[in-house]
Amino acid sequence: MIVVTKVNIDDGSTIWAQGGIAAVLDPADTTQAHLADTLVAGVGLCDEAAVEVLVTEGPGRLHELIALGAQFDRNPDGSLALTREGGHHADRIVHAGGDATGVEVQRALHAAVRRDPGLQVVEHALVLDLLPGADGRAAGITLHVLGEGTPDGVGAVLARAVVLATGGMGQVYAATTNPSVSTGDGVALGLRAGAVVTDVEFVQFHPTVLFLGADAGKGQQPLVSEALRGEGAILVDAAGTPFMRDVHELADLAPRDVVAKAITRVLLEQDVEHVYLDARHLGAGVLAHRFPTITARCRQAGIDPVHEPIPVTPAAHYASGGLRTDLDGRTSVPGLYACGEVSCTGVHGANRLASNSLLEGLVFAGRIGADLARDLPSQAEPRDLDTPTGLLDPGVRPAVTEAMTQGAGVLRSAVSLADTLGQLDRLGEKTSTDPGPSAWEATNLHTVATALAAAAERRTETRGCHWRTDHAGADERWRGHLLASIDADGELREQYEPAR
Repeated sequence: MIVVTKVNIDDGSTIWAQGGIAAVLDPADTTQAHLADTLVAGVGLCDEAAVEVLVTEGPGRLHELIALGAQFDRNPDGSLALTREGGHHADRIVHAGGDATGVEVQRALHAAVRRDPGLQVVEHALVLDLLPGADGRAAGITLHVLGEGTPDGVGAVLARAVVLATGGMGQVYAATTNPSVSTGDGVALGLRAGAVVTDVEFVQFHPTVLFLGADAGKGQQPLVSEALRGEGAILVDAAGTPFMRDVHELADLAPRDVVAKAITRVLLEQDVEHVYLDARHLGAGVLAHRFPTITARCRQAGIDPVHEPIPVTPAAHYASGGLRTDLDGRTSVPGLYACGEVSCTGVHGANRLASNSLLEGLVFAGRIGADLARDLPSQAEPRDLDTPTGLLDPGVRPAVTEAMTQGAGVLRSAVSLADTLGQLDRLGEKTSTDPGPSAWEATNLHTVATALAAAAERRTETRGCHWRTDHAGADERWRGHLLASIDADGELREQYEPAR
């Protein structure tokens, strides 16, 4: 097996996950309760069969991760320490290093990969396109080696199956919690290969990102984990007044879309750039032990959470949609699988429940592995690929992110989305003659941005993390999914499918 990664193997989104992994481990908790919380957060669009798989197989996958060497925080009696996050009605979040869960998960998995003699890791190689087989199956991938490689930097890897685990598309916005590598490469590759994507309009904006000033609101932003609110931190406005108690029964631990919308309303009503997260009452000991990463990052920015509230604001965080898969991770292209944020398994619906993301990766990666072990076909004969055309000028990238931020961000309307699509259409005419990595990333961002904005324009309702200012509230006629694909002429096509 060959693992190809765009930069270094540790440069994805996993290491930035702070909160933890949701799993039913407390005897007083049940998988049905976890399922119910997930369905509520997804606002009618979750695939219940997929959620059932997630919550029932999750605890076992977590224990497999522990067996691989992952070390999670424990209570004095040796049991796993559990906390609570937004949308959960029980303590079921397993964490590591206080607020460094992703770092520990990545460390354990990286070590396991390095120990396995059957795995070859290729770093600094940007995957470009799917290599199609003569029988229509995936036959491998083409890539651009970013370090030393072939003279022109371009190569290919033949494979009996291809699993995409390329992460999200957060860099389509100007301010995001995602690292710089999250440019939607896997979704764009899948679209070009003829795969179906769905739910891409549902981009979750994390409600509490550290506000570093108006001039710093570009690129990757520091996350202030929801787990901080799980331990008792409270959102307040500039006057110190809590505002979530009258919004939702769970107050500050409401689902993320509810909290992000409430914060945005305060920003608009009070004409301010941020609100505050007050954790002072937790005390220096709790902050130092439970949230060392957040505390250190705040102090680096000149804010001491022990003595002053933390300025926070929403920023693009997680793509609930992506390449549509079945319960074994198969996309609509035979031999092409997708796992993690690049996929849409159906478990998140219109809004992901906190800490279900790492859980989804564990569960569905396991199911993909089992499926491949059962039925891995022989190598397909690859077809010749045409020379890539239509790659965009890398210089369009800032304009793409600005157009998306202004017209397809937290707040959207028919006017703003039409303007964004018009800008994207014009930017799509600025092609490049240089087939380098920067041109591919700009092209990928433009591809996923167009799919996202088109779906957001068509969905004339407010549901989950899709907030249309000109269509308040959810509409039962839209309790379904927008499926998108690119046809033989390169045109984006959409169809509506009612939810099961």
